[in-house]
Amino acid sequence: MSDSNVYIAILFCIFATIALLVWIFKPPFKYPYKTITFDITGKRKPRNDDLIDNFLINSGFEILKNHKNDVEIWKNKCFESINKMKILKKIRTAQFNECVDDDNMFKFVVTRTQTRYKQKNYVKTPYNVQIVVDSFSSNFETLQDRFENLALINFECTLSEYHSKNQRKLMTKKLRNEIAERDNYTCQNCGKYMPDGVGLHIDHIIPIAKGGKSTPSNLQVLCSKCNGKKSKK
Repeated sequence: MSDSNVYIAILFCIFATIALLVWIFKPPFKYPYKTITFDITGKRKPRNDDLIDNFLINSGFEILKNHKNDVEIWKNKCFESINKMKILKKIRTAQFNECVDDDNMFKFVVTRTQTRYKQKNYVKTPYNVQIVVDSFSSNFETLQDRFENLALINFECTLSEYHSKNQRKLMTKKLRNEIAERDNYTCQNCGKYMPDGVGLHIDHIIPIAKGGKSTPSNLQVLCSKCNGKKSKK
């Protein structure tokens, strides 16, 4: 055998050995994270908990529950694959255990749209790009707990809003309009119709001073006269 053939054979053995080692020690498992994106364009940076609560209020829990089931199916398939192995069983088991990341099962990415400009022939043309401004993760149990607590307040608002000490601050113009439209601009006590909004008050059924919340179920339309009588009582 010539020296060149020996050299080629040695290189082949080296590369084969490296490929074998890579195959042995490179984990074949990839944890199936669920990524959910929040676009906060045009908004102030909200609390992460509020982003999650609004997602649960608007989208429900089914998406998260289905993904939890998908993860369990993935785990079972990995177990079956490992149990069929006659060699590398211990190595693959260790790699699988290291891959499992249930504490971060759900990945949340917060983005914001930014306008940028490109110039050509002295003409600026705007274009939009999505910028990641934050990211965080959560496990299934934490999200399930938040969902159950939201259910207790009938998904009327986020948990931070419900437990806020400044309930009057939560009485936004949008919420006032929603209650007025819901109650058809009609006093819920005397039946006075106020389509122009004159004399229309949005009242807390249970007063804030007695623990009432600024949630739709605790708000009603009253005319100024009925609201004044209630205040005196």
